[in-house]
Amino acid sequence: MIQLDCEKAYPVVPHPHQKVDFILIGAGGTGGYLAEEVCRLMLQLNRVGKEASLTIIDGDTVEPKNIARQNYQAAEVGLPKARCLATRCSAKYGLEVKAILDWFSPNYMNKYRWNRLTVIIGCVDNAAARAQIHSCLEYNSLREQASIFWLDCGNSSHSGQILLGTHQEFYIINSCDNPKTPSFWKQLPSPALIHPELLLPKPEELNTNNLSCAEIQILNYQSLFVNRMTSAIASQYLLELTLTGKITKFASYFDLNTMSCRSIQTTITNLEKYQQV
Repeated sequence: MIQLDCEKAYPVVPHPHQKVDFILIGAGGTGGYLAEEVCRLMLQLNRVGKEASLTIIDGDTVEPKNIARQNYQAAEVGLPKARCLATRCSAKYGLEVKAILDWFSPNYMNKYRWNRLTVIIGCVDNAAARAQIHSCLEYNSLREQASIFWLDCGNSSHSGQILLGTHQEFYIINSCDNPKTPSFWKQLPSPALIHPELLLPKPEELNTNNLSCAEIQILNYQSLFVNRMTSAIASQYLLELTLTGKITKFASYFDLNTMSCRSIQTTITNLEKYQQV
């Protein structure tokens, strides 16, 4: 009988913790929906005795064009996105949600967080922001098991990918409890190791580009529900990582045109492709 990848995968076990800090970076199409899903997860974590917090970081404001595709209301036009989401989530779920009305900087990270798991949820659309998040993973070198996870959420017009990682440099021998017969993983390759192009600016991100406003809008076109699909898959990653403790995948890809979705499992064969030599 052929053994499937999911049957050869081992779960990812983070650093022991009793507190989970979710840092949601980007409150646009995906982040706007994901904020509420994180709050639902926080309520479940509280029920099993774990503390959880959510910080939303975004320096943008709500625009009329956001109403149809993003999780905002007409009455919120002109207001800071992070504050809108934080206020609404706090009232709806009875949780204290913090808003930072700025663009993300590693200065917002505290690498010395005893008994805490930090999950950085990247819902950004530019290479500079991803590079800032990627730099935060250097803090994991201070511990054998990762205490900071980066969940990167990205999509194009009709497709998307969700990537989970912990280390800027990845070595199989350091990443599992037993390199010969592992039972769980302690580390994962950074999303930037899985897809290095995440850190490369697109033409429209460069100050030297000659694209017109119309051309930039066409390049950034997204279908109406692609962000909700990205959010749904990302939510499942967060659930498995922080609540059930049984996550055995580190990359997922979907396409709305074909209605297909596939994931890469945490097997030795799959992970060794991203090992530094």
